Amino acid sequence: MEVGFPVAECEPIGLSKSPAGQRTKRRGQTSELDLLVENLRGVPAETPAVPEALTLRAAGWRLVVAYCRVSNDRHRKDGHGVADQAKHCARIAAHHRMIIVHRYVDNDRSASKAGIERPGFDAMLTALREGVSATGYPVDGVVCVSDDRLYRDIRTYQRFLECFLAHPSRAYADDFGSYDLYTENSAQRGLLGAAAARAESTKQQHRARLNHRARAERGEPVSPRRAFGWNTDRLTLHPGESEIVRNGVQGLLQGATLTAVTQDFVASGYPSSLGNPWQRQTVKQLLRNPRLCGYRKLDGVLVRDADGEPVVGRWERIVSPEEWLGVTELLGSQRHAGGWHRHGASPQGTVQYLLTGLVRCGKPLLPDGTQCGAAMHGHPTSTSYEYRCRSALDGGCGRLSRQGKAVDDLITEYTLTKLDRQWTRSEPIIVPWPNACELDLAAQRKASLQEQWYAGEISDFAYFRRLPQEEAEIKRLINEQRAWSVAHRCDMSESMDARAHWARLTTDAKHQVLRSLLDSVIILPGVKGSHRFDPTLVVPVWRTPNSPALLSA
Repeated sequence: MEVGFPVAECEPIGLSKSPAGQRTKRRGQTSELDLLVENLRGVPAETPAVPEALTLRAAGWRLVVAYCRVSNDRHRKDGHGVADQAKHCARIAAHHRMIIVHRYVDNDRSASKAGIERPGFDAMLTALREGVSATGYPVDGVVCVSDDRLYRDIRTYQRFLECFLAHPSRAYADDFGSYDLYTENSAQRGLLGAAAARAESTKQQHRARLNHRARAERGEPVSPRRAFGWNTDRLTLHPGESEIVRNGVQGLLQGATLTAVTQDFVASGYPSSLGNPWQRQTVKQLLRNPRLCGYRKLDGVLVRDADGEPVVGRWERIVSPEEWLGVTELLGSQRHAGGWHRHGASPQGTVQYLLTGLVRCGKPLLPDGTQCGAAMHGHPTSTSYEYRCRSALDGGCGRLSRQGKAVDDLITEYTLTKLDRQWTRSEPIIVPWPNACELDLAAQRKASLQEQWYAGEISDFAYFRRLPQEEAEIKRLINEQRAWSVAHRCDMSESMDARAHWARLTTDAKHQVLRSLLDSVIILPGVKGSHRFDPTLVVPVWRTPNSPALLSA
């Protein structure tokens, strides 16, 4: 007599609804959504304990993991997609005499876009490779509602298959049946499925771009979300919000600062269209949006008609094109307050302060001890400089600062101690190559080109014409990297003193080394009224010992 397991009831947890006319904060929704997804992850409630599961496994049941993924959950934000998949995976498992011992969930994660990380998928591959889940259950297979939830390109399929086949006698089941992935026919089926999914994703993206452009050229609003300043029909103006935007534009043109304009947005009592508080960067993006004057941009370029004139949308405009152009030019020439830059470096690519982009505010803001976490920027003082937390209008708390030179000297000493240990192990210091991202992008372009060719999306002529160009670019970058390593390598025969080598480096080079060794530097608040520098309040967060960046530093 077979043992039956109840199908998991994974109905989405109801999100709290706001009263009529009241805005629901996006941050609250996100918190409840995160709780729902976290409850779906891990060992299902109906799963037996490990000893009982092993007994059932000996009786013929398979202990499998389930994977659930939804590409887009940005509109409803209730997690209904992954919750429905979890219920369906439970039904599939019960039909094939399988017991789900762990669920891996990636909500609002695309499998076809480049650069999108899927932590749940990666964790599942780790369990498949090791043969056991994080909670100690053996892994005899995978259940999923469909192949395209797992992979939508050939490289991802090959990663999945390699980990799946790391142990024998595993089973895979989806809504269409159970498959033996150890046979050659199954491997071919998987490759064809991945190629077909990749081709379909490309076609969908192409159709979406064409539809997007066609609607923009007709002057129709494209965004599914209401823009601040307009009503829910996305065409008529909201009287209160549009007045705030118009006053902001006119204020900037009359000489007001972006900070003052942002404070006016905050004082108006209107939150953003997402329900979030206003910040300088949010206001800046809003005031640079061509929608304000009836225009629209696609890929950073104004949409124009056949005569080259900007297409005027059907929605009511808030300001004139001349006013929008003036504000755009004005905001494009401004820097952030205090002279700091968003990505840490100045426009010339030089670093003014050694720990730019690494120092973060550790001041507790909530009763549970949650820290501010905002990046701190260098700011000159009458005698030297200091690191300051960003203001509340820039996403920080604006309530913490620390002596810049003292922090730099302390972190430098920590770093040199770590580098001295490398020297004693006969490990040379190599300054990280600053163009590593270009090599990664070139390799990604070549891999994407090969995938398109495998999927039949481009002709042989186009493939073999572009392939030599991509390979030549990769070879050029590799040679440039090797030359950099030789020029910036300090061998043991040259010197035995890491500190002497450090002293010869430029500030930019030191900054690169620090970024390769550190994830961040947390500045904790000190005793109120005390101006004495306390090194225990400066906490370096080092990269893991196996980090590639650390091994090359």
